[in-house]
Amino acid sequence: MTLDPTVRGTYRPRRRRSGNPPPFQMIPRDLDILRAVARYRFLNTGHIRRLIEGSERNLANRLKGLFEHAYLDRPECQYDFYRPGGGSSLSVYALADKGARVLSHHDGLIIGNHARWSQKNKQAGRPFLEHTLAIADFAIAANADVAVRAGVDLTDGDDLLTCLPEATRALAKPYRLSVPVVFRSERKAIGVEPDYAFSLGFSDLGQRAYFLVEIDRGTMPIERSDLTQSSILRKFLAYSALWRAKLHTQAFGWRNFRVLVVTENENRATHMRDVLSRLNGGSGSPLFWFAHTQALYARNTLEHHWIDGSGSMQKLVPAGV
Repeated sequence: MTLDPTVRGTYRPRRRRSGNPPPFQMIPRDLDILRAVARYRFLNTGHIRRLIEGSERNLANRLKGLFEHAYLDRPECQYDFYRPGGGSSLSVYALADKGARVLSHHDGLIIGNHARWSQKNKQAGRPFLEHTLAIADFAIAANADVAVRAGVDLTDGDDLLTCLPEATRALAKPYRLSVPVVFRSERKAIGVEPDYAFSLGFSDLGQRAYFLVEIDRGTMPIERSDLTQSSILRKFLAYSALWRAKLHTQAFGWRNFRVLVVTENENRATHMRDVLSRLNGGSGSPLFWFAHTQALYARNTLEHHWIDGSGSMQKLVPAGV
């Protein structure tokens, strides 16, 4: 046992470290936990249980140990989630400075001379935390569903990055592109960057499909008349211009891509499709596929029927695969 059984019953506050932790010895599973948290920036206990093998009780003990010994942080902004009578949300973890040094030693993680993970965790706000967790929801679900599907593979993160042209890989933000957009007789350069990017390979077809994901939590206006301000319409215009100019081929080496828009409710998804339809003279656009979280995560993400901007149903995996 790495945790001293004599202190098993001691109350340990959730929001702060006790200051007198029991003995703790790092094991390979702990390194896997640190790697997972570093990859996604923030993860809750549900994410970690899905990514890391082991019983719920064992993982809970390892997480407590990693937190008590300052390998992981519990960002303070997460406690805004708790409401009287509302029960407890899953605890959220972030990589702490000590955990970053461990990964630097074992994996060569580049932490930089001025990197202060714990300081960034303290400065993180609730909207950023929620958005990052929502991105993890989709990425982890998609990876888990592909893992049990024969004939399909998923590439994302560093593995997808290595497949991009050298000039793109060298950029600080490889997936961020600036595109010229004309809207209401006004021309502007708009920057667009997806929340998540991945590709699916289909061995039977010898093909790959590429996807850029936008996670919408309902905090951004769908329409604004001023393109200098953020909006969903602004994203539609930028991605559409990117597609027409074939910048995805130039920057990423991709022949195709689709934009997956994950919204919080069906009404908002319908509103987005209506805006897209008006933007394209009533025809919509098959470039964008829409889903709302309740339906998407109720079943396997590969089997979910997305609705594209033209009103047609689509699936991530082609028929017959």
